[in-house]
Amino acid sequence: MKKNKIIPLAILFVLFLFSCNKDDEKVSKVDENGLTEEINNLVPASVLEEIESLGMPINGGDNPPNMEKSYLASPFILKASNRESDYIGLQFADYYFQFYDQDNDNLTIKLSYLNGPESGDGIGGFIVGDDNKFTVFAEIQAVAYEETVQMVHIISGTLATDGIDNLYFANFMLDNNGNPNGYWIEDGEGRVIYDSDGFSEEVTSFKSKVEIEIKSASMK
Repeated sequence: MKKNKIIPLAILFVLFLFSCNKDDEKVSKVDENGLTEEINNLVPASVLEEIESLGMPINGGDNPPNMEKSYLASPFILKASNRESDYIGLQFADYYFQFYDQDNDNLTIKLSYLNGPESGDGIGGFIVGDDNKFTVFAEIQAVAYEETVQMVHIISGTLATDGIDNLYFANFMLDNNGNPNGYWIEDGEGRVIYDSDGFSEEVTSFKSKVEIEIKSASMK
């Protein structure tokens, strides 16, 4: 007759603990650099290094805050650029933007923006971060003067009460479709811009706010 093997109770307890610990381990959604695979595919390492060399902070991690609101970055001032014709301190039109459809399970988010004559919507956006710090990478289809281009917008900051502290923004051109009127930057060019007063306040709706400003200016 075949004898049954008896497993000591102590070994069963150790196996049980090992199984529980294994189940409780959190599988990271980001790579070693703190970014998702999708972000690393969207922004090559060489471009990411250039962005960071221009002073753009990147807040990695798989636990970003909920950013689903509209915000205003103003005064919007150039910090650095890889364009020879740019000068540091150049002020750009106010940057109105909205985050929506955030999904922290997949670390995705959508971005729309308005900046002077430009407006754009996200083709695909991704969010990383930890606690109140975040960075959004969004592939954007933008339009100005009836010309459409594809670029990457990157926004970093710290979520605060009624807004964002220390907002930094970077844009890099992917495809300017020939840039016939010369408005857009060239493919591969990019800038890092920041909100120089250190705080980007929430707005109810960036489009309605712009329409109010336009209407107010026309009445003067």
